[in-house]
Amino acid sequence: ADTDKLQFFFADAQANGITFLPPDINTGLVRFTPVDGQTIRYGLGAIKGTGESALSVIIAARQTAPFADLFDFCRRIDRRVVNRRVIEALIRAGAFDSLDAQRAKLLASVSRALEAAEQAERNAHQGGLFDLPDSAPTVETHYVDVPVWSERERLLNEKQALGFFLSGHPFTA
Repeated sequence: ADTDKLQFFFADAQANGITFLPPDINTGLVRFTPVDGQTIRYGLGAIKGTGESALSVIIAARQTAPFADLFDFCRRIDRRVVNRRVIEALIRAGAFDSLDAQRAKLLASVSRALEAAEQAERNAHQGGLFDLPDSAPTVETHYVDVPVWSERERLLNEKQALGFFLSGHPFTA
């Protein structure tokens, strides 16, 4: 399978002194990208369940500015193309770690962030001439409070998204 080839490539590159930076929602591209002679940024396209059309939408949306957080991300992407499954895969893989390293909290908050984005979109389209600016219903835009994953849970979720352990191994955690 492709995962086996990828794992072999990853192990071989590491054995030859190459460092892999984790996938990153703000800097990653579809393919693996060299950062310098010894460093490669993990390709967003190598995350299971993402798809090139969803990644194209994400990369286009961040051209104006980096994503600030999960809520900002959900507001700015085309949610018809970048669905919940894609967002959850990106979180499990660690692509949001540069914004917030608590993957359990991010994963638990995907529904809330998507609802907030949909509500903001509805509010933007409903404004009338005589509406009061603060009359629009509000939706929660803070994270769901859940316990932080153990190192083992984090690695198992990472493996689910990538097909192998990128940032460590459960036997050493």
